[in-house]
Amino acid sequence: MKKIILFLVCTLLVVPSFVSAHTSLTSSNPSEGQVVTENLEQIILTFGTSIEELSTMDLVKDGTKLPLGEVKVENKQLTGTIAKPLENGSYIIQWTIVGEDGHPIKGEINFAVQNDQNAVEENPVTPEDSEVNQEDDNQTDQIEQKSENQITASDTVENSDDQNDNNSSTMLITVFIVLIVIFGIVLLLFTGKKKR
Repeated sequence: MKKIILFLVCTLLVVPSFVSAHTSLTSSNPSEGQVVTENLEQIILTFGTSIEELSTMDLVKDGTKLPLGEVKVENKQLTGTIAKPLENGSYIIQWTIVGEDGHPIKGEINFAVQNDQNAVEENPVTPEDSEVNQEDDNQTDQIEQKSENQITASDTVENSDDQNDNNSSTMLITVFIVLIVIFGIVLLLFTGKKKR
């Protein structure tokens, strides 16, 4: 009887820690949807628990992977050094981590670079160019609107994934508690019959 109770207590202690061991992204620099206006030297992703050395990231612009100087893992952080200054435009950080539970997790972070100072130095504006610039600005606004719509769609997918994880964790805990209660009732019935 004592062994059964000890087993139940140990199981109750282990299951919640197993369920909560699922790692998720807690913060990033740059953050989702951020417009970076200064020279970005590092990408820093911070997760809820420690991550394994197998974790990695890629920086993508217009479907092409850009080389990162160094990608390293330190406890809960995944850091990537940017080899050369980023041009203006939209970028995606694609990350893949392995958490403490051994479960691989993937995700994306969309951000944009708009360094006005470099753009002005490289391309001085003349009166003839102002009309062309207005057309470019309209195209840029349309592109930014499309990227915002894509970001909203990816946020919806991520939120639904998080809800699915939370729902499955809650269901697992509920089923486990129901099984323990049923086991306890059966155990009480058997011990009650032995006393008679």
